[in-house]
Amino acid sequence: MGKCKFNENWLSDQHFSKWLKAEPGNVYEARCILCKKCFKLGTMGVKAVESHMHSTKHQASESSCQQTPSISQFCSTLVSTMPPPPPPPSGPATSTTRTAAPRLETIFGCTPTLKAEVLWSLNTVTKHQSFKSNEGVGEIFRAMFPDSDIAHSFACGSTKTAYISKFGLAPYILKQLVADSNTFVLMFDESLNQTTKTKQLDLHIRYWCEDHVQSRYIGSQFMGHGTAQDLLRHFKECAKDLDRHKLLSVSMDGPNVNWKFLELLQQEQSEQYGGAQLIVVGSCGLHTLHNACKGGFVMWQLDKVLRAMHALFHNTPARREDFTVLTKTTQFLLAFCGHRWLENLPAVERALEVWPSVTMYVDAVRTKRLPNPGTSSFDTLEAAQKDPLIMAKLYFYMSVIRTFSPFLTAYQTDQPMIPFLVNDLAELMKSILRRFIKREVLQDISPLQLARLDVGDKKNWVHPK
Repeated sequence: MGKCKFNENWLSDQHFSKWLKAEPGNVYEARCILCKKCFKLGTMGVKAVESHMHSTKHQASESSCQQTPSISQFCSTLVSTMPPPPPPPSGPATSTTRTAAPRLETIFGCTPTLKAEVLWSLNTVTKHQSFKSNEGVGEIFRAMFPDSDIAHSFACGSTKTAYISKFGLAPYILKQLVADSNTFVLMFDESLNQTTKTKQLDLHIRYWCEDHVQSRYIGSQFMGHGTAQDLLRHFKECAKDLDRHKLLSVSMDGPNVNWKFLELLQQEQSEQYGGAQLIVVGSCGLHTLHNACKGGFVMWQLDKVLRAMHALFHNTPARREDFTVLTKTTQFLLAFCGHRWLENLPAVERALEVWPSVTMYVDAVRTKRLPNPGTSSFDTLEAAQKDPLIMAKLYFYMSVIRTFSPFLTAYQTDQPMIPFLVNDLAELMKSILRRFIKREVLQDISPLQLARLDVGDKKNWVHPK
């Protein structure tokens, strides 16, 4: 006897229609959407389907499904539970109408159990807990609160938490965000997603809310190629729920592909909205500042020295013991970040603090009181010890970092800082130039004159003492 194939007529049977599906690509199997598994038809045909229907696991799944409200019930609009909307205000219509987002009670209903499950899902998401951590939480609540009706009917496992979060809370929050934002700025950045091995484009929105600037996450797009056309396509897909007519500006990093993307976006905005153009305030200057600092100090190879100080004693118990016994100190070097030069203040301060101990260790190795590590890190420190200006270089680097730190702290914020940027940048540059340029030259200079100042003119230099 041959194998039986799936019969499409089974789907019209009232006993099977709610849970039976065909298995794509295999006509000799069927799928149960309640048990989330496929089973072989073998030579039994419809009897195999009936056998699965009467199995203990299937009946338990069917019973659980009947007791648990479906996601469509969660997201249905319960008009009867809501008061009638207020009448629209009289008077002339304005050009910009803000659509009110639905209330949370409308989406989820008003039963105490549903409210508890929604709050528990919010708690899971805001604390970055896994959905799997909610497995069996209903039984725990029933054991903890045996006299509670809410705990008795509470059922919010991993699957239900995911459904509430993705199909209930997420759309509601997005609609609320769209309703709250009148005019806005969009911010995006790309990075490599280590799990999917693709580029991940994250999109955030920034808008004025009551008396402050609000920044919120909109969504992410995953892509392979990252040309300007690709960026524009994924950008539009991620921002499809927003009214781009209200878009004021785009905040981004400064690679050339992003500027090409902005040019394409400007053309599209102009064509769709009657010549409207976005405000261009430049790209993110954070990397520019770090790279400028790197360009000034890399010729002294301070990064190589600081990395060597950390690497020599990192994950090396024997050397750490030799260092501690010799110098009587337990302070070791901190890691140096090569792409955040202005954020290495703790590493530089620690390096200046333990440099005498490091030189003591190098001398002990040179006189063969301690074994030679035989590494490039030790060779780097041995060469640095011979530099009579190494301490002056480290102190100067620390001084520059401390000059930039207040500026970086002030401008990495959600506050509207653009009106103060020109004067603050000018004052920052003057504080750096006062180390080399005469104070009378910088006293009454304007920002434009500061940008054109010839720092190579020896007449403007501070006389060395």
